[in-house]
Amino acid sequence: MYRNHRPVITGIGVLAANGIGTDEFWSTLRSGSSGIGPITLFDASDLPCKIAGEVRDFDPEAYIDSKLKPKRMARFSQFGVAASRLAAEDAMLAPEDLQSEEGLHIVLGVSTTDLDTVAKPPRVHSAVSAVPHAATSAIGYMFSTRPILTTLSDGCASSLDAINLAAMMINEGRTDVVLAGGAEAALTHWMFESMLKCKKCSTRNDDPAGASRPFDRDRDFGVMAEGAAILVVENLRHARSRGATPYAEIIGAASRADPAEQSEGSGMGPAMANAMTNAGCTTEDIDLISAHGPSDIEMDRTETDVIKDVFKDLAYKTPVTSIKGATGCPMGAGGAMQVAASALTIKHQEISPTANHDEGDEHCDLDYVPKKSRLAEINTVLVNTHGFGRGNSSMVLRQVEAA
Repeated sequence: MYRNHRPVITGIGVLAANGIGTDEFWSTLRSGSSGIGPITLFDASDLPCKIAGEVRDFDPEAYIDSKLKPKRMARFSQFGVAASRLAAEDAMLAPEDLQSEEGLHIVLGVSTTDLDTVAKPPRVHSAVSAVPHAATSAIGYMFSTRPILTTLSDGCASSLDAINLAAMMINEGRTDVVLAGGAEAALTHWMFESMLKCKKCSTRNDDPAGASRPFDRDRDFGVMAEGAAILVVENLRHARSRGATPYAEIIGAASRADPAEQSEGSGMGPAMANAMTNAGCTTEDIDLISAHGPSDIEMDRTETDVIKDVFKDLAYKTPVTSIKGATGCPMGAGGAMQVAASALTIKHQEISPTANHDEGDEHCDLDYVPKKSRLAEINTVLVNTHGFGRGNSSMVLRQVEAA
């Protein structure tokens, strides 16, 4: 448990396939609406998969100062800056509030580079805009004259680990405010070819909105997506001193790799157990599990088995939800979107449904909150992520008691 300085979430900025901004993101999650549609970012006519979770109707110039030359930025950097601005506004932090003599910490998780830029003929700014660190840098220089920049990359767990690093910085007293999360925009022809070769893409082209079906009997793999989620992670004392109302407190986290001799995703069990130990809680304290749940045939089964192994009899009594039926799989930004959704769940005391989950199978037989949202008393949420490279991370969020 973070015992010294308590890290809380005071601002959320999201750009996802199911909506831009916290209100639209939450509204579509709770209604079970999907943001998956036909691919428009490139010509997918020769691919078996022609659907994705694109961020639609996004105008970078509405969020990014002209001095940063938004048109020269890679798409994932545009997403990161826009989500950071939304998060700061949500936390009621003006740009001057983010300045300090020590510098503003920016911690971002990404799983790949800007593949779209890499695939095109080089231009003067290509080498700079394509590196994985470009989004972190763009956010830093948008908000601070002395940014302190960190970029992490470990697959779909990247942004959750970035948020955990931010929480550790707060706990250690290194700073009072950190912008943390993830940004991803890897929807390119090459990426789809690669994911199709390893059989990770749904080909339900005739029903895009119903294609991502976490834990459902008729799932046929996940749906690639893009987007960003940035959080303001803040010292609770600092937040209260300026009158901010936190969404939730980060009370523990852990990361564990899959053992070499075991199946992919098997390390999620130790990650969950260690996160709860670090948070000072047990399975009896968990009111909801925010599952990785990518709609993958094997991974959904593995995560279900791991939950049963860790939670024992409580597995059937603890609600499990996946947001990927609505968002698709936004790679490195996925963990931060889950943390954002979990914080909003705690705020509204309402569990968003697992979109498109109509019926489980003999293995996936837990309470996945099907069909519609559910009002419930939610004090503590466990968030699970798994990334290519066999890494797993979990985090525990808790409702903040009134001052």
